[in-house]
Amino acid sequence: MYCLVIGSYMNANFMQLDRLPSAGESLQAHGVFQEHGGKGLNLGVGLHRLGLKVRLLLGIGADNAGKSAREFLTSEGLDMRGVYDLPANSGYGVGFIATNGKNFLAAYHGANTLINEQHVQAQCQSMNQLDWVCAQFEAPDNAILAAFEIGKQRGAMTYLNPSPWRTPSAQMLALTDVLVVNATEAALMFALPAAEHWDAQTWLTQLPTLPHPYAYLIVTLAEHGAISISASGEIHHQAAFNITQIDATGAGDAFGCGLVYALSQQCDIAHTLHLANACGARVAASKGILDALPYPTQITEFIATQSN
Repeated sequence: MYCLVIGSYMNANFMQLDRLPSAGESLQAHGVFQEHGGKGLNLGVGLHRLGLKVRLLLGIGADNAGKSAREFLTSEGLDMRGVYDLPANSGYGVGFIATNGKNFLAAYHGANTLINEQHVQAQCQSMNQLDWVCAQFEAPDNAILAAFEIGKQRGAMTYLNPSPWRTPSAQMLALTDVLVVNATEAALMFALPAAEHWDAQTWLTQLPTLPHPYAYLIVTLAEHGAISISASGEIHHQAAFNITQIDATGAGDAFGCGLVYALSQQCDIAHTLHLANACGARVAASKGILDALPYPTQITEFIATQSN
């Protein structure tokens, strides 16, 4: 399967704290680490490790972070034709992580904002086969729309994770086959403030009442697992894995990797959500993201050692 990922890059920097600070408060961190990140980079690397043939469309700066990112992606064996050096600083992110796994993040998008329709067209023209187009919202709308339009023209499936949240346009949603949102994003998307706090049973009741012109609408529910509804109205809930959460950052990206991979293998929805939950749980139970994005043997081993 051949996949175009409309990516993003963040030079990700994390501080570990006993608790998250209040406004105006300074706290002593007890740990710090740095890694290559970005929702789009995580998605591209994760899908590549699971075995899809990935073209990652990515904008980086002509700076040390960009140079290091290029070296990392080359070492991973990714196709580098979609990685552009652009006239802006590389994306930069800062995260605070509490010992209970709670976090907050801030990001400067930098070179990510300069990816455009011309970059998309150049990459698509050089891809003889296109089965999936995947996007997230650290990339600009114009690039996503161009990629989805080309993808649909060529018979590809489209996957959208509108995170960090902004309201997707009607045009973009009309081109989306698989839409994945968390409970907070779903509450915003469907103008249902209480939905952010619904449990799985409430979602089972309410999901059929929501508009969903998609092959699959999937809502991730953290410790309550994930729930999906298909175009035919079939609903499925998959329980979460019982893990000790260290940091949930990147868990949603890993979930998306497992989801797209399983759907590309024609797995049924129960197995698809099970695998996607496992990929997300493996990241949430780890420090950092990249080292926890699994290869197939690693996710098989993780599932075998966990109960859910």
